[in-house]
Amino acid sequence: MIFLLISVIVFVGYAFLITAITIGWLKLKGFKKNDSLPTIKVSIIVAARNEAGNIEMLLNSLLAQDYPLHLLEIIIVDDHSSDNTSSLVEEFIAKSKETQNLKLIKLTEDEGSGKKAAINQGIQALKGELIVITDADCIAGNKWILTLASYFAEHHPQMILGPVSMTDGGSFFGKLQSLEFISLISAAAGSCSVGFPILANGANIAFTRQAYDSCGGFTGNMQFPSGDDMFLMTSIKKKFGAKAIRFLRSEEAIVYTPAILGFKAFIQQRLRWVSKSRGYTDPTLIISSILVFLTNGWLVLTGLAAIVNPGFFKLFLGLYVIKMIIDLPLMLSYSRLQKSRPLIALFPLMELLNAVYTLLIGIAGNIGKYEWKGRRVSNKGMERG
Repeated sequence: MIFLLISVIVFVGYAFLITAITIGWLKLKGFKKNDSLPTIKVSIIVAARNEAGNIEMLLNSLLAQDYPLHLLEIIIVDDHSSDNTSSLVEEFIAKSKETQNLKLIKLTEDEGSGKKAAINQGIQALKGELIVITDADCIAGNKWILTLASYFAEHHPQMILGPVSMTDGGSFFGKLQSLEFISLISAAAGSCSVGFPILANGANIAFTRQAYDSCGGFTGNMQFPSGDDMFLMTSIKKKFGAKAIRFLRSEEAIVYTPAILGFKAFIQQRLRWVSKSRGYTDPTLIISSILVFLTNGWLVLTGLAAIVNPGFFKLFLGLYVIKMIIDLPLMLSYSRLQKSRPLIALFPLMELLNAVYTLLIGIAGNIGKYEWKGRRVSNKGMERG
């Protein structure tokens, strides 16, 4: 009886949360840019560490943008790479004829380390009104910046959250990651649309210089190596209100990021993502995170109870089906934007695996250590090595 009561409380709360997010996504109108000439000065900042295998592909993508060169600047900030990332950027600048708007900055020891420090140094050097952030392993279509700038010119938000699609590389593991990523980005889109943004992805965000300066940048959360996107989003929300943050629903605004190839690297990435949650102060974000964690954790606990006592199997099966019914409409609808409907065939399996790893990573990410790009990070967020 107690199991049943707890199940009802947890899953009703979860249903309200996901239903609200789903409604937000369905209400969000797609954006189509008009034919007016661009006038917004845009600065793209990329923090790069040990990205020798990806950086040239990114640069080709950025320099292929259909946006006036005099209104676009690209700043690559090298975060103490131990490979030849910097030299590759320098060679790219030297051999390309249209790189007068491309600049390389190398972080010094005095300027710190980590993505936040890199972004901050890039912002100090830029001249643009609209700041766009992406990752060094990403690529985008040639209308990406034009779409972001057009949306900004029309709606004037302080922050834009853009869609991100994970390419699976053709592997089964990659497909599972891509499907899970749909759940994250769709939640970011729907929650932002309905008025309580709870997720952002640093592979595709844009914000004004005014917003960054008014919020004090990353002041107060520099001790967390990750979370540049989430902390800035919550700071802007606190300063300007939730309506100042918009999700851009447009296929031309999609940025593509690759799935993680190895399981160990995947776990380390997710540990890094979760580790920043210790710094959350936004009540809606905290409540939503706890509710998602409890729902997945309760599903796993009920499954384990069913293994020990078959009498719990019907309860476990019922909760599993209910959770799929709650989650599926949002997943189906969002998958149309990035043309990934075939991945939905893996949805039942992903729901089970996601519940298990959400529980385990949720715990480990807040008490343990992880490694990322040659750095070891303790549960206090201090980088070593």
